[in-house]
Amino acid sequence: MMGRSVRLLPALALALAVAYPIRAQNLPADTARQEAIGRAQQAAAADDCAGVLGALDPLVPGLAQGDQRTLIQRLRLICLGREGRFEELAEVQHELTVAMPRDGTVRAFGVIIALGEERFADAADQLATLAASSPSSLNILTGAAVREISTRLQQSNALAVRNRMMIALARADWEPSDIPELRTGFAEGAISALLDEGQPDEAEGLLERIEQPELLSSMLVDRHYAPIWRAVESRLGPAGGLSVDNFARDKLGTYVDMPTSDTALRDAANAMLLLGRYPDLIDMTDDVAVREGMSRDEVQTVLMRARALAVLGRTAEADRVLAPFMTLDPARSPEIVTALITYPEFLDETGQSARALETARAVRDRGASVINGFGMRWVDRTEICALSALGRTAEAGAAIDRLKPRFGENHAALIESLLCAKRDAEASEFALKAFADKDAGTELIYQFQPEGSIWGAGPSRLRDLWTAFLARPAIKAAFEKRGRILPRAYWPGAKPREIPRRPAAGENLT
Repeated sequence: MMGRSVRLLPALALALAVAYPIRAQNLPADTARQEAIGRAQQAAAADDCAGVLGALDPLVPGLAQGDQRTLIQRLRLICLGREGRFEELAEVQHELTVAMPRDGTVRAFGVIIALGEERFADAADQLATLAASSPSSLNILTGAAVREISTRLQQSNALAVRNRMMIALARADWEPSDIPELRTGFAEGAISALLDEGQPDEAEGLLERIEQPELLSSMLVDRHYAPIWRAVESRLGPAGGLSVDNFARDKLGTYVDMPTSDTALRDAANAMLLLGRYPDLIDMTDDVAVREGMSRDEVQTVLMRARALAVLGRTAEADRVLAPFMTLDPARSPEIVTALITYPEFLDETGQSARALETARAVRDRGASVINGFGMRWVDRTEICALSALGRTAEAGAAIDRLKPRFGENHAALIESLLCAKRDAEASEFALKAFADKDAGTELIYQFQPEGSIWGAGPSRLRDLWTAFLARPAIKAAFEKRGRILPRAYWPGAKPREIPRRPAAGENLT
């Protein structure tokens, strides 16, 4: 684990570590030592960690505690991790913690070491301290490392420490270079945490970082966000139009400027989806191929293309877009996980139950090493719904029995499976149990939202099951304690929106 966590460091880390240069003239007059330091600095400038350590390692045993040793150890710190010398890394970081307790680079490595040793709460606490005391040093870390810490804390239900971390990262306004969209994720997490702490004013102030209309819309159905609903409504605008136009103007403009960027294309496709311009989305994504090793952005773009085709009723074409994902190796292409879960569900939703069953079982076998418990339970759901549609009741029942003990991994998946099997009374029991838990209840809110309230949603028999389920008085009462149906004033319009134009130089469209 330590090796993987240290590899999450960007190359930028070495450059940042040299922010305090070692000055040979401050060391004892030793020609060999001065030459070694000069070689180390040249190697650092060339991002050559082997060269840095080759020059500095022989100096350390002869250096007493003091400023010279501290500065040399600080430069060695990053390179020890990059070269896989993990035991020495922890020792040097501990030494530097005593000598330079406020140094951002040293603190950043404390986060990495805690992550590598699977001390996730400690890593989060150190990260919060780093964000508050030395926010520029966050750039030594990667978004991938921080996302892993957050995920592990959520899995272990360590929500208080996760909330502190999110608030600190949002206050630092950090945008990781490897995953820039995490800036929005930090703001989202901080808004929720600040509302937990009774600080709606600061939470409202972070809304300006939430640019995705879908995320703003999701806040309007969750009563946890009720203290800031009016501010959210102002950002959305009628039919969500204000937020959609702002998002589309920004993302389509970026795509014009960066037409070869996978991320820019993904965001532009999302903009077209939100604008309801499905043919435009299909046209602009025509060249994105399903291939081994494809990026997360490319996968999301292909999924949006299939979604647009499905909304237009071009189901066979959507099938041809999604089917190639089944030819890829999940071990070599781990970013395809979402597509592997989506494809059998698509087949089930389009009435191809036999194919949905076969595909779901193939996904479970082939994706076992890369699909987490939450995702795999959706695959189980598709199997059960397909079996139920095929009239294979006994097999569906056996699969439900296997799924019940794993209810905590994905509450909605079991409930939906029971609804597919027409076991509504049991579904009601499990739904009420989920609604009694804050986090589980929040998960369910979004399942009940009707088709018309969702951007780019086509007909769905699964969504229809939830709509009918909400008519049960006990379910409706439990739902309304946690959330609400999105007010119709904020439902997407039925017609495509015009593409918003970019402002000319010096022009303001707001």
